[in-house]
Amino acid sequence: MSLQLGDCLLLERLNEKGYTQSEFAKRMGVSRQYVSKIINGERKMSLEFAINAANILGCRITDLYILKVVRNRS
Repeated sequence: MSLQLGDCLLLERLNEKGYTQSEFAKRMGVSRQYVSKIINGERKMSLEFAINAANILGCRITDLYILKVVRNRS
């Protein structure tokens, strides 16, 4: 069994904290367009981005994506 990234939950985490995409992007040192691409699934977060995002948002890295269970066939 392994895990695979599903839908991005960054927008939900931003809404919980009351951050706009622009405010969050500024805190992360990236463009709002980059944040939008992550939210829309056009880009995946790097581990470094996810660590910093989780720190800013006060959540765990695993709270930033839906994790899908993939069963390995033997």
